[in-house]
Amino acid sequence: MKKSRFVILSRAIAVAFFLLITAFANAQEEATFVGNIDSLWSNPGNWADGLKPNENINQVTINADVVIDEDVTIQNLRDASPCTLAVKAGKKLTVLASIDWHDGDFILEDGAQLVYQQDLNAIVKKAIVAYNEDAHALEFIASPVKEPIAPTIENGFLTDPDTGFDLVYYDEQNRQWVKFHDTPFSLENGRGYAYINAFDTVLLFEGTVRGSAAPVEVELDYHSSNGAIAGCNMVGNPLPCNALTERSYYALDEKGKSLLAVPASSATAIPPCKGIFVKAESAGEVVSFSKTENVQIAENRGYVELSVSKTTEQDVSIDNAIISFNAGDDLGQITMFQGQPSLYFSKESKELAIISIDSVDALPLKFKAGENGSYTLRFEPKGLDLGFLHLVDNLAGSNIDLLGTPNYTFNANTNDYASRFKLIFDPHYGVEEYQNQAFAYYSNGEIRLVADAGTVSLQVIDMTGRVVLCRDGACTVSTADLPKGVYVLRLMDGNSVRVQKIVID
Repeated sequence: MKKSRFVILSRAIAVAFFLLITAFANAQEEATFVGNIDSLWSNPGNWADGLKPNENINQVTINADVVIDEDVTIQNLRDASPCTLAVKAGKKLTVLASIDWHDGDFILEDGAQLVYQQDLNAIVKKAIVAYNEDAHALEFIASPVKEPIAPTIENGFLTDPDTGFDLVYYDEQNRQWVKFHDTPFSLENGRGYAYINAFDTVLLFEGTVRGSAAPVEVELDYHSSNGAIAGCNMVGNPLPCNALTERSYYALDEKGKSLLAVPASSATAIPPCKGIFVKAESAGEVVSFSKTENVQIAENRGYVELSVSKTTEQDVSIDNAIISFNAGDDLGQITMFQGQPSLYFSKESKELAIISIDSVDALPLKFKAGENGSYTLRFEPKGLDLGFLHLVDNLAGSNIDLLGTPNYTFNANTNDYASRFKLIFDPHYGVEEYQNQAFAYYSNGEIRLVADAGTVSLQVIDMTGRVVLCRDGACTVSTADLPKGVYVLRLMDGNSVRVQKIVID
């Protein structure tokens, strides 16, 4: 009898414990934001029973205006009453299952991200800093909204015409920038636009933002008649979250004045509302954008970045070129801004900002000055263990160990020969082959070439880098009009360039 009562009591306790555990588990199924203290998601006091959600909570219900002020990952999200949800700048909201949002605004502040597989009606903000000649110029923008957006004063794109703003796109077929003032247009998802405003403003992209479940492909234009800039397309991140593309591309520098090459192998994320330049090499190509979590990045074998700046502004790169040891990083050179210096490589008659190679002993590096003056080159290996890297300056006759001295300052003129530099990666390659070798001497008021000069061109350059004398196909050159001093001779024969110093007395 006692045993039977004990069994019954034990069962009753077990059932009660099970019911208690079940009730507790059910209580964990849902978290409700009530906003008792303020609007911040991160404050536990704003949640019913102090239960702040995590990704294990099945359902999150919003019952008051809320600001997501931290990175959040949840399963399901819904609104129980009309309210506003805003994801703070720089924060990311990831919803793994569903969003059921009916009445209030769903807002992504500037730089905020939404990672969600389905489409959703939302407002995405993009802050624009006022134009400043020294500090800030252009912005490259892109719409994350599926429907075309008509620029208006209400959504921030247009202002009083007398105050000045510019909204433009690049027309690849006609090689021209098309201004909204001249030909009004709507903003399309996946396309990029250049924007400038005389005042700080906030652009509002409102509509159906794309879900990030699958890659988004954007078709590219290509017209071979456009020569070196054929296939230049301004596109943009079509998603409301950071995206990667399988292509190398150009991004606008921080000051909005120069285009800088970015290799695909670097896996550099493209933020929401950001435009970029890509270059098609043939008709029918597309560029694909995917959220960063979806993309499997191939092994990065490293690359070397070379950047050039004005010596007086060494913190600002005005062009760059990249040697990549990863397949698929090739990128054609684009020079969109008049007077910008150009740093590039040549491969199969193409000019490249990024050259992809398997291995290399030596590589010519070309440079064209935008204007006469002093420039500084910087060299930075990224993910690449180099034992040897030398730069040979064919004009100045210099040979620099870039691993010991990664910066090199030089004078350049707009009429300088482009094939000025050579990079040497192999210490056994024979650097002496590229050092100065005497091919001329000075005697009795003349520069005399040692070898046959039938097909060569000779330049005489003073110590400021200025070409003071040019002669083609001459074995002797008079120096009667040149002051005494030290000069650099540059002998060009096809693609071959040799230099040496000479003293005229």
